[in-house]
Amino acid sequence: MKIWTSNKADETFSKHIRERDPFCFFNCSRPTRQASHFWGRGASSTRYDPLNVDGVCGHCHLIHEGNKQGLYRELKIKQLGKKGYQELERRARTIMKREQAILNWMALYEDLTK
Repeated sequence: MKIWTSNKADETFSKHIRERDPFCFFNCSRPTRQASHFWGRGASSTRYDPLNVDGVCGHCHLIHEGNKQGLYRELKIKQLGKKGYQELERRARTIMKREQAILNWMALYEDLTK
């Protein structure tokens, strides 16, 4: 199996999140337009982790993207529970090569689309 490029992995992942979350994570009732990473995309270990990413509208993405310690954090803890949030944070701080992250996403995507 040929490994996807980062662009292909990003496209399929973003599409998956937007289909999974048709309405904004921040409960504003707007349709999802973007996939928002709680822990930034630079952390390969959680870049393609569906628990780390939420569908959001463009308006809320602009408002909440820069403040991960405010409402976004509160909603993430509510969504995952305190232990789940702490586990996600631990994974986000774990070093992983992008190639491995893409391979992990490819395997998960294959399972999701069976």
